[in-house]
Amino acid sequence: MKGLILKDLLNLKKQGKIFPLIIIFYMILSVIVDEATFFLGFVVLLCSMVPVTTLAYDEKSRWDKYALTMPVSRKDLVMSKYMLGLLCLLAGVLVTFLFHAVTALVKSQPLDSYLMLTLAALSSMGLLFLSLNLPLIYKFGTEKGRFIYIALAILLLMPMTGTSFESYQTMLSGRIEYLYFLPLIAFVLFFASLGLSIKIMNRKNFV
Repeated sequence: MKGLILKDLLNLKKQGKIFPLIIIFYMILSVIVDEATFFLGFVVLLCSMVPVTTLAYDEKSRWDKYALTMPVSRKDLVMSKYMLGLLCLLAGVLVTFLFHAVTALVKSQPLDSYLMLTLAALSSMGLLFLSLNLPLIYKFGTEKGRFIYIALAILLLMPMTGTSFESYQTMLSGRIEYLYFLPLIAFVLFFASLGLSIKIMNRKNFV
């Protein structure tokens, strides 16, 4: 499992050089417009795209067919993508939290509790992206999966478009009793999606 994740990280090494620059750009943009949701939403999208990108590399090089000649199971191949996505989301959450903690410290302000709630909600959305997208990609391939991913991103993030952080806070506060269950629901769907992707992978023919 560790070897498969390391393989994906090495494949991302060239493209990964531009990731820090993009993150810094969105950090600066978030500060300039004073809208935390810019950076939060971007991190969710970026992190949930990583497994999709590695799947595209694997599909192009026919990696799965080659990998199955080694002591690697189809289940391992699928689980490594889900673990990679989960690790990337956790890293994104950490970067986002540190960014806003430093921003609050510089402004001599307390860390906004609703910001933490927003972070939890958007992280759950990231899990939902993976949970909905990965089985479709395993079923239909990365080309169709990319279009589906874009459609899902638009649908799930559309409520945030043109919404100020204060308005978003008001919306969250009105649904706060339900949002506490969102991470739990996201994890349940995440593991259900993992099981579905494994079933799809077991039925695939790599001839």
